[in-house]
Amino acid sequence: MDVHVIEEPGRTQIAVDIYCAPHDPRVKGIARALKSALGKLVGYADGSTKRQLINLDQVASIHTDGDHAWIVCTDGQRYQSPQRLFELELALAGTEFVRVSRQALVNFDKARSIRPEPYGRLSLELEGGSYLAVSRTYATAIKEKIGIEPPARREH
Repeated sequence: MDVHVIEEPGRTQIAVDIYCAPHDPRVKGIARALKSALGKLVGYADGSTKRQLINLDQVASIHTDGDHAWIVCTDGQRYQSPQRLFELELALAGTEFVRVSRQALVNFDKARSIRPEPYGRLSLELEGGSYLAVSRTYATAIKEKIGIEPPARREH
């Protein structure tokens, strides 16, 4: 794949043209990744075949039920993503989306409160009133994100 970046003085928008062989199966994935990087995700409302573009600032969390990734908005609306959770995580790298468990990502901009739970876990209250559990594996990253350093390990 050839990638060329051409900077033009005065340009305010990014333009992307994809040149490919007819019916190249990689193109749809590349287009989805670009849209995610530009602040939108693609999703389908329950039972619909109509593609929706969802602004990242409307997304509270993304979770998987095993077969599908679901985009959950702050207003409670859910959209099925054509991408898997790990693909969404990669596409959202560098944004405020963080992994909170093997099954979920959260838009940290939508976190309203954090509560410690037993066994080193956390609970996040999200905008809209929903709660999401942070597994012990990912709790350290959340604590570091808010400036809480993990306790130093003692050497025996």
